[in-house]
Amino acid sequence: MVWIHGGGFVSGSGSCELYGPDFLIEKDIVLVTINYRCGVLGFLSLESDKLPGNLGLKDQVLALQWVQDNIHSFGGDPKNVTIFGESAGAASVQYHLLSPLSRGLFHKAILQSGTALAQCALQDKPREKAFLLARALGCFSQDPDTVLEFLMTLPASDLMNVQKHESFCSKKEKIQNLSCVFAPCIEIAGDTPFLPDYPRKILERGKFSKVPIIIGLTDKEGLFLYSIPHIKWEEMINSNPTVVVPGNLDIAAGSEEEDKLSKEILHFYSSRGTLTWDITPDCIDVSCTDAFSEAIDKIFLGDILITIELESSRQYFLDNEVPVYTYLFSYTSPRSLSSSLLPQTVPDKAAQLICTGASHADELGFLFKSNMSHIPFTPPTAEDEALMTNLLQAWTTFAKTGNPNSEEPEIIWQEDSVQNPCYMDIGHDWKMVNGSLFPKRVEFWKKIYKKYSYLY
Repeated sequence: MVWIHGGGFVSGSGSCELYGPDFLIEKDIVLVTINYRCGVLGFLSLESDKLPGNLGLKDQVLALQWVQDNIHSFGGDPKNVTIFGESAGAASVQYHLLSPLSRGLFHKAILQSGTALAQCALQDKPREKAFLLARALGCFSQDPDTVLEFLMTLPASDLMNVQKHESFCSKKEKIQNLSCVFAPCIEIAGDTPFLPDYPRKILERGKFSKVPIIIGLTDKEGLFLYSIPHIKWEEMINSNPTVVVPGNLDIAAGSEEEDKLSKEILHFYSSRGTLTWDITPDCIDVSCTDAFSEAIDKIFLGDILITIELESSRQYFLDNEVPVYTYLFSYTSPRSLSSSLLPQTVPDKAAQLICTGASHADELGFLFKSNMSHIPFTPPTAEDEALMTNLLQAWTTFAKTGNPNSEEPEIIWQEDSVQNPCYMDIGHDWKMVNGSLFPKRVEFWKKIYKKYSYLY
């Protein structure tokens, strides 16, 4: 099992600090966690033969090739490799499904709370951003080769420090993409592109690796945003409502149409048309569809937290008759990642948020043992251990066989299909649910994207 870490393509690592192998290796698998270049070092592109882009994803390809060449020495089987990841790691997994460079290097895939279709997972106008980066560092040339030669003379630290420069994108883009300016891009140059076309177009053509897939998300992805310190999301959104309008729609910034759509979106998620903290506790309730956190889940900050993107990916897989197992992770615990972080970031509101749902990344603590100095490891409760037993069993059984079912748990995880859509609700009790994830939200966004997206 090869783990690809998240971090918005701008940060993170595969280290034991967050991804300790202790739990998974008890299930008789070989775990490989990898590193890859992030931010400007991994995703700068001049759209030229010398720097076409996607160095970070090509690092991942090299890691997968290393696994093919060497994993037998560690007791692994190069013919039975599962790639899995969360957030940007899950988007990376889908990129490998799409890329011709990754063909044959893996045999199953698990996507946790991330997809290559998300706005923040694909860099727009990469050459323009590269020129802006060079200009911020003192080079004003418009010649790609000259710019590359200049950048290669600089310390890596200079490049990393300047990558958050305000000139790279608009304030709205920064908010929506969580400052993830440099990300994967379409390669229009070079002999061996990792990504030759838009992810959606590759999916539409069915030109991707047809391997068994587990795909899903948590029920309250947006809680994660409260774990980011010093940012008051409700104030930011109310003062600039158009931030809720995704940047990958064909709508002019500052237009009357953008203003109209922002009002429509806000009214969909809140009957008041505004977001205020006093309604948040009620809105985060699992049974409420007009949820403040669900609003952030979907669109605020660049579709980072997936509803229609995941649903679209799932649909393309199903249309191509790929074995798909869909899930919704809803298990809550005082020892989850969000429960540990919220008291530090929003101490006055943490009690209202903890255990109201599973946040983005909350499942990680039940797959990996964390070793973070600022968040001491908390031993699992008996209920946590029961959840972990079933989750680890499903993930590793899928890695071994392409099917997550085994003798435990007793409930059968049914394969998702076009005719009979269904998903596993991974909560305090595991249960199969008929239908697709968040159908009202998906339908709402499908109409918007059909009307405005240049890719539909």
